[in-house]
Parts: sequence; C-alpha cells; structure tokens
Amino acid sequence: MARTDDAERGDRRWRVGAIGGLVAGVTMGVVLHGALGLMPTIGALVGVETTLAGWAVHLFNSTLFGALFVAIFDRAFFDDLRADVGGCLSLGVVHSALLGVITGGLLLPAAIALEGATSLPVPTLPVPGLTASFEFGAVIAVAHLIYGLVLGRVFAAFTLAEGEIGWLPFDAVDR
Repeated sequence: MARTDDAERGDRRWRVGAIGGLVAGVTMGVVLHGALGLMPTIGALVGVETTLAGWAVHLFNSTLFGALFVAIFDRAFFDDLRADVGGCLSLGVVHSALLGVITGGLLLPAAIALEGATSLPVPTLPVPGLTASFEFGAVIAVAHLIYGLVLGRVFAAFTLAEGEIGWLPFDAVDR
C-alpha cells in the first residue's frame, strides 16, 4: 500500500525536528561551553565529567527536544503559526523557554540531588556571588533563546516553501 502524502510529510517533519534540534543544540552548546565551560558539568550529570560526555548528553537531549517540538507544535491548532518563518521562530522560542524552565527548574535540580551534590558546580565564572548567579542565568537564557531561534528557523527552512535558505540545496517543491 502506498504511503499518503500526509504520512510522508509527517515523517519528514519528525526528521526535520530532530535535525533542527541537533543543529540548535550545537549552537546552544557553543554558547554554554564557550561562556561557562559547562560541558564537563553536563557530562557529570550522567556520571562522566568530561567535555566529550557533556557534548554527547547535550546533543542527544537537543535532538530529542527537537522531536518533542514537532510532537507539540505539529498540530492543527498551530497551523497559522507554522505557516511562515516568523511563526516558526516564535514557536521555537516558546518551546525553548519552556524547556529552560523545565530542565533548569526541575530536571537539573533533580539530577544534582541524585548525584548527591548540594549546588551546581560552576567554577568557570570569574566573579563569585550574586554577579556569578546573574551571569550564569543570563548565559543559560541566551543559550535557550538561540536554541529556539535556530530550531524554528531550521524547521521553517525545511517545511515552508517561503522559508527557503538560499545556500541549502533543496527545492521548495520537495517540501
């Protein structure tokens, strides 16, 4: 039995979400690691405090969160927002803001508690105290914003004819 266009389009959206999450995770990871040196800390959440482990965990999660983006926003209710690049960017930002609240407010503290730590080790911040907490929060917020913008833009580029990015070798007809 031949697959319907809707089923093929749905499968494509899942792949686009995962790829968008991966690309967005790379950009977010560059900010997190470049500004705060957080990759070893992210790796420590799974018991391996190395930069490589941190990147592996971060990119795995980013890819899953990209697929989650499709699971949440690829619904008729969001059709109007998914119809143009600006709407896709908006959905990406909303998605990443929710991820920031859930991961930073619930999952990260739970993971730290499971590891037996009492606080997040952030030795790379140059100034201790209130300024360090503000810097940490600001970098995390900017990193999540970047994740959402990149995820939304990649999603638009591969799902909208007018979302085309000139240097990508895809024809809008194939979308």
